[in-house]
Amino acid sequence: MGGLPGSPPVAYLPAKPEVVVEIETDERAEFSRYRHRPKIKRVRGDLSPEHLLK
Repeated sequence: MGGLPGSPPVAYLPAKPEVVVEIETDERAEFSRYRHRPKIKRVRGDLSPEHLLK
């Protein structure tokens, strides 16, 4: 569970990765966060999630 202090808990439901996508992000992160939302560039049909674990 997660959420902001004083607010009701937010349920965490893990998902099994099935698709690999290439994203575009800001060049730097502030406070361990990107300054803007990452943008999806393309689906990587040539890769599977298992390729990223190696």
